[in-house]
Amino acid sequence: MVQLKTVRVPKHWLWVFLIASLLLCNQTAVAQTTNDGTITGTVRNGTTDKPAPEGTEVILYAYNSSYTRTETMTTTLDADGRFQFSLTDQPDDWVYLASTTYQELSFSSNIASLTSGQPLDLSLTVYEPTSDPADVVIDQLRISLEVVGQEVQVQELYVMNNEGTAVFTGSGDSGTVQFNLPANAQAITFERGMGPNSGFFPTSDVIQQDGRWVDTIALRPGPNSLTLRVTYQLPPADRLDLSRQLPYQTNNITVALPDDGLTFAADGWQQQSTQSVGEKGVILSYAQSDLAKESQLSLTFSGSPTPLQSTSLTTSSTGDWIISLGILLLVTFVGFRLLRPKARPAMMPQLATAGTAPSPSKNDKAERWQLLFALADLDNAYKNGKLSEAEYQQQRQEIKAHLRSIWEIE
Repeated sequence: MVQLKTVRVPKHWLWVFLIASLLLCNQTAVAQTTNDGTITGTVRNGTTDKPAPEGTEVILYAYNSSYTRTETMTTTLDADGRFQFSLTDQPDDWVYLASTTYQELSFSSNIASLTSGQPLDLSLTVYEPTSDPADVVIDQLRISLEVVGQEVQVQELYVMNNEGTAVFTGSGDSGTVQFNLPANAQAITFERGMGPNSGFFPTSDVIQQDGRWVDTIALRPGPNSLTLRVTYQLPPADRLDLSRQLPYQTNNITVALPDDGLTFAADGWQQQSTQSVGEKGVILSYAQSDLAKESQLSLTFSGSPTPLQSTSLTTSSTGDWIISLGILLLVTFVGFRLLRPKARPAMMPQLATAGTAPSPSKNDKAERWQLLFALADLDNAYKNGKLSEAEYQQQRQEIKAHLRSIWEIE
């Protein structure tokens, strides 16, 4: 039986970014100051566009500048879906997050800090669940191939949208988002990411069921609701067949492979510009767009490819490089809009803090966001009884140690 896991539907990276902002600031010891204030907000149902039910519990979490949860408070909604918390003597470097559970799914607000004398609005939106996959869309699918020893390694990068106004939870024990992979795929791994070109973290939430792979995390409404990378190997053969039926409408697909003797049967595909990449050779790329749900995707290859000769290139870094090239080629094919996040005015709220934060590299920042995201998920799993105290503390210390090592490098 598939156990559907609780999902925090709102934009996790909003509060992750803010906690990261606090951590990046100069933390020279100063006299602690405190604030009194009021946190208010409303909880609306984004599916029905009505207030959430009266009496619904809202939990307020406080976090300090060491990314540790320090206080938890609860209240309930009134008849208009409003809530309020009155706070006194709160350290001014704390930040706050409101959360509620609706239809067995957890939803959270943005995160922000108190400003003395001004109420802080932490409104949030909940959604109805749905088992109907009609609004699930593969916005981008990028497939790269390379030869590793005598086998072909394949990476598939999925960027999924939920274009409806309900959380897709799947039906019964069927899981949520489905992924169709070749039957002879071996050494399959799944990794979640924050975006098409960000860092990735291994996940065990994608499981095999009835010959297919399914996610067990609900898919929130909105663009870029899921970014998932799948890596697997295929045994040597004169003909490779990655063909499959697409379970959802698919907006854009690119295929990238080295020009080393492996031939792609490209009927129906549009070839992109050939890219010369020095020691890595030449990369060929092909694209399709606007494929309907349940379309048959033809992906067949023949020939005798040449294994990589450079021992300085690891399998993962080479595959990542080809995926990155696929992103650039995809821009040429379908336009710049696909690499730009959809407009979200509240995406990067500014937190007023003293001092100027250093400017870490894009990759370091993405990794920090991922680790902070992992901390939040770990806290939520512990709260819901998914982890023992010992497991929770061990995993939390490991993540925090990794976070500290990143900051200490600078």
